[in-house]
Amino acid sequence: MASSGKCILAAIAALVVLALAAPLSAHPMVENALDVVIERGRIVIDARISPEQILAAEWNGQTPQRESQWPELIRMHARYLRKHLRVKVNGALVEAAVAALVEPVSAPSGSSLVVYRLEYSVASLPTKVEVQQDLLYEFGWTATCILRVRQSTQSTFETGMLPPNKPATFECDWPAESSSNGSRPLDLPVQTSVSVGSTIRAYTLHGIMHILTGYDHLLFVSALVLAATGIWDLIKVVSAFTLAHTLTLTLSVFNIVTLSERIVEPMIAASIVFVAVQNVFWPERSRGCTRLGVAFAFGLFHGLGFAGGLRDAMAGMPGIALWAALLAFSLGVELGHQVVVIPLYGALHAAKHANAEIPRMALAARVRQVCSVGICLAGIYFLTQAVR
Repeated sequence: MASSGKCILAAIAALVVLALAAPLSAHPMVENALDVVIERGRIVIDARISPEQILAAEWNGQTPQRESQWPELIRMHARYLRKHLRVKVNGALVEAAVAALVEPVSAPSGSSLVVYRLEYSVASLPTKVEVQQDLLYEFGWTATCILRVRQSTQSTFETGMLPPNKPATFECDWPAESSSNGSRPLDLPVQTSVSVGSTIRAYTLHGIMHILTGYDHLLFVSALVLAATGIWDLIKVVSAFTLAHTLTLTLSVFNIVTLSERIVEPMIAASIVFVAVQNVFWPERSRGCTRLGVAFAFGLFHGLGFAGGLRDAMAGMPGIALWAALLAFSLGVELGHQVVVIPLYGALHAAKHANAEIPRMALAARVRQVCSVGICLAGIYFLTQAVR
């Protein structure tokens, strides 16, 4: 086979190996939310944590066989949070004195988040507070937190994104001591202030990383690209997929359409298997209207997979910020797709013209079949994991 054809096979093989090496999930990324309130004598963090994170940290990514096991796992995770949520006050590291559940212990339903409250006692008036997290880092996952911060004397949260191992810094501006009675109770509703520009940047990057660490989505898109006969065919099938997943992502974030992960994750894995098998055994159906319908139908489930814990983590954001975050995240998802689509299609196009001794159509068919078989095997692996 031509050298460029071998390069394509090596690239797909590497992607499949990475996918099969994923120890816990086809999409090792979770979204959490942190509400930080800075008081004169303590820092309080209300951490809304994805059940998926609790499973990854406490149960090796597997779902307990009995719902009665959930309460203990949730209680155990409070210790994990104390270790992996770090707070510095005036440059000095402080440890959480209290880490307790805010809501009753129960088996999580759907993608609802579990809420913990961590309290950090401070000896001096906080003037500079740093918050950092490395949640699930030791498991090879990416846990990103939507961060909201305010002083107790303020009625507005500042919001941003807290990626792993990158501290967020908050400078405090305290009024005179006599004005301390202006503090707002922790449970009193407050507004959220959002910088649209920084939100767009943060969520665009978040969308890109969501794809580049999402082996299931990468494999599905790669299978679509393998069957494309031309650039126009590629544009149509990717556009159908884009339209579908953007639609369900939006509907999910606004709580209009929701579906259990027990359905979504197996369907995403099944989509990989279906498209790859279609490439091998029914190549004539892997293009045209049939493939457009397949890309759109499965794209609906992929959109729900993109939403994941994003819906709950984004709760409380004002309308304009929510729309900005949603559009930026969708843009980032598409940019992540193009990182795969453009080079792969270019390599396929080059392979068809690389060796005059092998007929172009025969070489293209060989590459499509071999790569699709590898993608199918990865999809079967993910499917067995999803239905456990």
